[in-house]
Amino acid sequence: MKKFIAMLLALVMALSLVACGQQGGDSQGSDDGNKGSDASAPVAYVLAEKGDTYSLGLASSFQTAFEKLGGTVVMETFPTNTTNFSDYLQKAIDKDADVIFAPNSITVASSLLPQANDLGVECPIMAGDTWESSVILDGMANTGLNVYCSTFFDENDSASSAASEFVDGFKAWLNANSDAYNDNGGNDIVAAVSALGFDAYNVAMAAIRAAAETKGADLTSVDVARALWTLTYDDAVTGKIQFNFTGDAIKNCAYIKKAAADGSKFEFVKTQEVQNDDAQATGFDYGDAAGVKLDTVNHKIVIGVYEPLTGNNGGGGKQEVLGIKYANSLDNKIDIAGEEYTVELYVSDNGSLEENAVSAASSIVSAGAMISLGSYGSGVSIAAADTFAEAQIPAIGVSCTNASVTDGHDWYFRICFLDPFQGSVMAQFAWDMVAAA
Repeated sequence: MKKFIAMLLALVMALSLVACGQQGGDSQGSDDGNKGSDASAPVAYVLAEKGDTYSLGLASSFQTAFEKLGGTVVMETFPTNTTNFSDYLQKAIDKDADVIFAPNSITVASSLLPQANDLGVECPIMAGDTWESSVILDGMANTGLNVYCSTFFDENDSASSAASEFVDGFKAWLNANSDAYNDNGGNDIVAAVSALGFDAYNVAMAAIRAAAETKGADLTSVDVARALWTLTYDDAVTGKIQFNFTGDAIKNCAYIKKAAADGSKFEFVKTQEVQNDDAQATGFDYGDAAGVKLDTVNHKIVIGVYEPLTGNNGGGGKQEVLGIKYANSLDNKIDIAGEEYTVELYVSDNGSLEENAVSAASSIVSAGAMISLGSYGSGVSIAAADTFAEAQIPAIGVSCTNASVTDGHDWYFRICFLDPFQGSVMAQFAWDMVAAA
């Protein structure tokens, strides 16, 4: 009898071990952020930079959307200043990833893409708006890599006459200015952030003019901020701009582009739309805020340009500034109470670093700016928000997509779409691509 019981116990233990072994197999790839247990589900390998607000925010939005669709996500992060991504890319290969999503700076991409080619990565590599850059084209030219990004604008979109006029004029302006041409990457490709910079400047001018109609020479930066909340700007090259109750432009469309195999250009793939039921804001009460007064002595209006001209995001920052400068070259005079005022730009380099934010933003405040534009990069924008708020001058984010830029920051506006939208767009695009393969 004892022998029988012993044999029975041994059998139970063996079955238990088998069950445990099967349970462990379901949790393969237990990396930080890895979800999903369906072995047949599409796999996305997501690589983000530690401490980078934009990178982590967009990676998280993509992960949430891709998992909601039913996919499996392997999420990893790397330290700032990493240049060797071979181990991370090999992990993606080992995990049989169907797609790699790497929402990082173009500096990171300049190292990552050649290494992906050296390792023979075959799955699509995707990223967000930062990758629409000549640096990406140079990095993947003639490699055989399939590189995609989401962005805000396509220079070949002829549906809008305003957009077509902007593209033609901007290209001519670039080719006539060697410094501008070089800052654009040595070509006349129209980056989406240049189009956004162009729109941001024109929205600022429209708000100043709207406020001046009622305030005249008593105009202040607070009046400009109030005007922004209820402004409708129909002539934007990236689509009509109105701001919702958080100060974000009401957007419902993103462009998907693919880097051409020869590295010569970005090719339009499709537009991705989602319903947006946001309503335009009806205003905001700034109380007794005084702000910055109109300079009636020198008859000038300063618009701050808070952008990275150096650092990891320097390339994109320069392209954003180019759109702003081109807009200023076309429209730099405002009539207020029968007097003509000249609009000047004051550019302050935040160096792509959050620790530079306060000093760079303070420089704009000291220059007497009535409004500020920028930045390329969400982290530096968030870090500067309090400085602009304390000075009581509005800021318009151009391509900073993290939701926290405007959340709780009543002086910060934004004319581009947000990461939750962009992440869901790229997750759906990746899912559809895998399903069609």
